[in-house]
Amino acid sequence: MEFEASIFYLQLITFTLGLILAYFIYMPYLRGWMVERRNRIAGQLDQAEKTMKAAEALKAEVDQKSREMDEKARAALADARAEADRARNEMVTAARAEADKILKDARASLEQEKQAALKSIQSEVGGLAVAIAEKILRSSVDAKAQQKLIDESLKELTAKRN
Repeated sequence: MEFEASIFYLQLITFTLGLILAYFIYMPYLRGWMVERRNRIAGQLDQAEKTMKAAEALKAEVDQKSREMDEKARAALADARAEADRARNEMVTAARAEADKILKDARASLEQEKQAALKSIQSEVGGLAVAIAEKILRSSVDAKAQQKLIDESLKELTAKRN
């Protein structure tokens, strides 16, 4: 094979013309396709960025609502505790009032029983005094006999009380 310059130059010119024709024929399509692809990728990137911003905004909103719910839960818990404390205090106050009433009633009952016992004792003492006076008047005895009668009456009185 021998090198022929004329064939080489002819092939070179043909190749260059083919490249030039291909450039003018196919380059507008390739450029359009490249621009379209570039625009599609840019649109997808913009869409991804918008989606990411929306997701961040949604995450921030969810975090905010979560904090609000936590605050509401804490407030509700504090209210429930305060209500429980108030109810407990009311119950304690009511129980103390009831206990005071019971004590007051018991004291009044004891006082009534004491008064009744004093009246009973007074009537017994009065009866004994009358009985002693009758015995003294009947027997008209000396002071020793009178003292003996008083001692016996006191013994009877203490025996009746017990």
